[in-house]
Amino acid sequence: MRDGFRVIDADRHIMEPEDLYDRYLEPQFKGRVYIGPGRKQRMVDGRPVSDNVNAPSGGGMTLGSAYQACYPEAVAADFDAASNVHDMDREGVDVAVLFPTLGLYIMWADFIEPALSAGICRAYNNWLADYCSYDTERLKGVMLLPLQDPRLACDELRRASRELGLVGIFWRPNILCGRTLASPDYYPVYELASELGVTVCIHEGARTVLPQAGNDRYSEFTRHAACHPLEQMLAVGNFCGDGVLERFPELKVAHLEAGCGWLPFWLDRLDEHWERASDRVKTTRELPSTYFKRQCMISTEAGEEFVEDVVKHVGDDYLVMATDYPHPDAIGKFPDLTVGALSGNEELPAETRRKILWDNPAKLYGIKVAVHA
Repeated sequence: MRDGFRVIDADRHIMEPEDLYDRYLEPQFKGRVYIGPGRKQRMVDGRPVSDNVNAPSGGGMTLGSAYQACYPEAVAADFDAASNVHDMDREGVDVAVLFPTLGLYIMWADFIEPALSAGICRAYNNWLADYCSYDTERLKGVMLLPLQDPRLACDELRRASRELGLVGIFWRPNILCGRTLASPDYYPVYELASELGVTVCIHEGARTVLPQAGNDRYSEFTRHAACHPLEQMLAVGNFCGDGVLERFPELKVAHLEAGCGWLPFWLDRLDEHWERASDRVKTTRELPSTYFKRQCMISTEAGEEFVEDVVKHVGDDYLVMATDYPHPDAIGKFPDLTVGALSGNEELPAETRRKILWDNPAKLYGIKVAVHA
């Protein structure tokens, strides 16, 4: 708890060990996934699945001085489950929903054959379930699916949800194998996720090899700043403006790690276009914002300046809090401000803070657990 509020971190990251795929891949796929020292190289069948090696930092995720200074105990423990829970205690996080780091990229490439992608996803999901077994009340995992083949994705969705207890699907907003999020090829996955009550978690990552908004024109600095909100705006357009959520009214969608300040503008713009469009152009019966408010939520990081505006113009039923631990967004805030800047924000009513910190994410992910004292 923090400042008297129960807290769910709706988007917290794990740092997969370098040997995860050496240990967890099935024998027929051994040797086809390579993670280099410091997690800098990420290769499948000898080809990169991210362009992080071209980053000014060199692409490492644990070796930099900022990480060492901010998370010394976690770095020493290679970010294992015990160190994660220990840092949750320092922040005041009761329950964490865990997203990948290497998994932001590891199967997200058009060239990966579906059977191999399925093997990569099974390996990751099995490892993540083992990681969460350290404390299943407090650690909730988000799965990878082999979306190169939606049929195989449905098979893994059933298994990871029913057998492993994972609560969400990590899903990049980028075009994969020529498909947008509104592709009918994905309809079976959406239908099954609706049936199982598993949330689709839209989450960008900057250094992808997939097509990405702006990666053909921006500097390193501007690319990272732009790709997260721009790709999320396109994702909201797909789900709410292109008919996906109208077709699947029980599907839950989370839009994560892109800030929240753009949401009022974008929903207003989508609604305005819908109102002015002819019936021949419209793809939904209702305003796009109707579907967002019925089925979507968006994350805010503690201390985000425009959260009050989102509450005013959209409402406080659609916000969840995310720390982004232990990624760079959390450095400089950890441990006192990753949660504390929001839980202690008296510009927001206590009821609103309670919704953002617990009620909304509990509803989003179907979390019903005893509160950590």
